[in-house]
Amino acid sequence: MNTMSLYHLERKKYSYIPFSQPFLEAFGSRERGGIWVVYGKSGHGKTRFVMDLAKEFDRIGYSVLLAVLEMGFCSDLKNMLADSGISSKTNNILLTDSITTDDITEQLNKQRSPDVVIVDSLQYFVDQYGATDESIIALRKKYKNKIFVYVSHVEGREVEGKAAYHVKRDSFVRIQVEGFRAIYKGRGKGGSRGYYTIWEEGASNYWLQNDNNYENNSNKENDQPEDGGTAARDVPSAGTGERGLQGYDL
Repeated sequence: MNTMSLYHLERKKYSYIPFSQPFLEAFGSRERGGIWVVYGKSGHGKTRFVMDLAKEFDRIGYSVLLAVLEMGFCSDLKNMLADSGISSKTNNILLTDSITTDDITEQLNKQRSPDVVIVDSLQYFVDQYGATDESIIALRKKYKNKIFVYVSHVEGREVEGKAAYHVKRDSFVRIQVEGFRAIYKGRGKGGSRGYYTIWEEGASNYWLQNDNNYENNSNKENDQPEDGGTAARDVPSAGTGERGLQGYDL
């Protein structure tokens, strides 16, 4: 049992990640440390967002270990890194295509250890490398100033698998990727915007289509006859282009 008085809690100092404006507006002031879970359907920009996030951590001066378990060292990875502006000339990011929780422990025990560990994907980490939710959470508890980012597949709108579900529940930051936006879903208050745009054109097209679908559904609902066979006249506005973020259960 670990206790702390209100007096000492009020005077406790925290270390925050010095994000640049786009990330700060999306995710707010985030404490350095803990588990982040990035989740969403395939084809919505999860991996590209993780590349952007790795680049942002590197810009700050954090060393990053990026485990590309599913993709491996293929040409797609090389191209994606280049598209994200990540190169050996400007970035201090170490890549691996295989990793276990013991490997992570070994890396973090080194004098010059990574500040951030990113694993893509959480399901591959569990299924192929024997990681468990208990061992993943134990890393978070042992290395409190390290940031652990796990990329997760989904079933419906929830992360896929029991291990991923337990890791997500333990996470400090939860980010849902949908329609090329990384949307803050974590504990506490997010940023003023609440999302990070991964791909501007793709996001605009996706959320505009969602706006149109919402408006069409609203029109159909309000065209249904009521009581005396009179159709409803007032049709709710579909809102602005931000409707896709504010008007849906994400």
